[in-house]
Amino acid sequence: MTPSSLSLPLAVAGQPLFGNQWLALAAVLAGVAVFMLAVAAVGRWLAATHPATPPTVRVAKPVEVGPPAEVLAVIAAAVAVTCGRNARIADVRAAKPSAPSVEALMQQWSVEGRRQIYSSHQIR
Repeated sequence: MTPSSLSLPLAVAGQPLFGNQWLALAAVLAGVAVFMLAVAAVGRWLAATHPATPPTVRVAKPVEVGPPAEVLAVIAAAVAVTCGRNARIADVRAAKPSAPSVEALMQQWSVEGRRQIYSSHQIR
C-alpha cells in the first residue's frame, strides 16, 4: 500500500475539506446540529415513555427512647437531695448529639496531615 492510498478520499494534503474552508466549516456545523437534534429527539422520546413520578417513600415516625429506669432513679434521687423532697421533675430528655462543625473536621484533617509529614522525617 502506498501512502497516498491511505489518505482520506475527500482530503488532499494542504487543501481544506471539500475544497473550501467555509464549506468545510458549514459541513461540520451541520453535522453538530444534526447530532444535537438527534440527542434532543431521544431525550424527548425517553421523557415521554418514562414519566417522572416521584418515588413513594414511607418515613417511620421516630420512636422516642428515654433514659433507662436506673438513670431516672439517680436523677430523682439527686433532685430530692439537692432541692428537697417536694421538688418535681417536669421532663427528662436525652441530649441529641450534635454533628461536628466543618471547622472541627478541617482541623482534624490538618492535624493528620502534619502528623504524616512529621512522621516521614528522619531524626538526626
